[in-house]
Amino acid sequence: MKHKISAFILILGLLGNTLPLFSIDDYYNFPKQSYKGSVSFETSRTLCIFPFVPMKEDVTKEYLMKGIPSVILSDLRNLEYTYVENPRKNVIYHSFGENPVSTLQERIDSESTNVKRKKKEIGDEKDLEDLRIGKKQVSPEKDPRYVKITIKQMWDKKALSPDEAFGAATKFGCDYIISGSFEVRDNLLLTKVSLYDDYEGKFVPFEHQTSLIRAYQEMGPLGEAIKERIQGKETTLVNVSANGEESALVYLDGIYLGKTPLKDKKFPIGKRSLFIFKEGFFPYKSDVILEKGKTFQIDVKLSLKLSTSFITVTSNVESDVYLGIQYLGKTPINRMPIPTGMNRLRLSREGYIDSFRSIDARDEEESIVDVQMREGKTEVYYKNKQNVFLDHTYKDFTTYSLYGALLFYASYAYLNYASRQAYAGARSQVTWTNTAAINSFIQNNPNEFIFWYYTQNQIISDAESKGRNLKLIAGTLPTEDRRNRQLVAGPMVILMGLMLVSAATFYYLGLDQETIEIGYLPVNPAFANHGQSAMEGYSYIQFHSRY
Repeated sequence: MKHKISAFILILGLLGNTLPLFSIDDYYNFPKQSYKGSVSFETSRTLCIFPFVPMKEDVTKEYLMKGIPSVILSDLRNLEYTYVENPRKNVIYHSFGENPVSTLQERIDSESTNVKRKKKEIGDEKDLEDLRIGKKQVSPEKDPRYVKITIKQMWDKKALSPDEAFGAATKFGCDYIISGSFEVRDNLLLTKVSLYDDYEGKFVPFEHQTSLIRAYQEMGPLGEAIKERIQGKETTLVNVSANGEESALVYLDGIYLGKTPLKDKKFPIGKRSLFIFKEGFFPYKSDVILEKGKTFQIDVKLSLKLSTSFITVTSNVESDVYLGIQYLGKTPINRMPIPTGMNRLRLSREGYIDSFRSIDARDEEESIVDVQMREGKTEVYYKNKQNVFLDHTYKDFTTYSLYGALLFYASYAYLNYASRQAYAGARSQVTWTNTAAINSFIQNNPNEFIFWYYTQNQIISDAESKGRNLKLIAGTLPTEDRRNRQLVAGPMVILMGLMLVSAATFYYLGLDQETIEIGYLPVNPAFANHGQSAMEGYSYIQFHSRY
């Protein structure tokens, strides 16, 4: 009964302090909200390629297990995306409210004035249907039917049979799987490839027969067939020329196709973005339409960039001059027009070391460069370009390390001097230094002795502490501690050692055939070719110092 009374009182108390209750619609203001529905589509798929299975065990043919899929992979390198008529929907926002005008994201963007986002061309199924019937045209980057392809090489996994593809797709996160088998018959190689589409849940078989000797060279049609199938759209031939200009780079939808003149390259039909680039010319950009069954042919005229910067190059010997990959001529070069911007200047001559300079060409300005070419071999001087920083050689880093060692030795000497001075300064402040004087002071002034002793002891302690700390920072070399000949590590001693080790390391890396020369010299060179004996000459080893 007591519990019932307590519960009743508690309920009355809660009712007396409860806020007015609203319906969920009223609380969240749903009646006034109105949003269109929107869809987010998949943006990428993964293609996994596995080793192939030999139909007959043969250890001499095991290289084909990874060799055949590697050749197929080389044909798929420029496969950027696959065309899917009905892409997967990642997120679906259903519309609600009366007369929805904008989607939730559009509403957020309109209220976020400081945030700029790219407009979403395809936001629902209606937009996608407009694309299918040709009512809308967008670039492949904005078309959800073009899904980016990422290729994963599964060389460390075991070869798959067709029955294992389904489980492997789930296990390794693969949307497509390329697996297969091969069989060697006499001098023929029969290859069977299976392309598994996890989204469609079906296999597409391919077969190809080549000679065993030229298997890799003759496998191009197989790779092209697999590539066209994954692309998911019919292709047409593309021919591009640049009004006679050769070696201009051609890209379609950001995919590199080759250099001009480009002939009979296959590419999926549809609206494409064409980009042509050549150094010294303005890039060409255009949207083009590739139609089914019709070869695409275009001849563009590239506009030459007008050079408003100039360069003058001189050297002590006549040398070839290159700006980037462009050959300018031989020195001296006087006020030659060059494109503006950052570039690299290289001077080269047989028997001399190549010289490099960075050039920052600016409008209406002349860059003047004078180079002193040095005799030697470029491939020897730049023995390992990964270890040469800009124009600094191993010799330079050796010298810098030695300078660093001298700097730390100077710091070591100064800290030792400061340590000795700390002790010397304390000695001048200590007034009583012998036992007789101290005994006399105790007998004549016993009340002052304790104060005097504390003061003198503090001076000595401070001096010892300061001197010891300075000595710890400096360290001790064996040349200083002649009695014990001990090396005590301190920061300055350690840094000296590191600099000396660095100098020795860089010096060793810089040793080459120009540093040490080994040979044999006859006593009389004029008779060296006329049966002179070995006793009439001598061998030698010579060291060339380049410091």
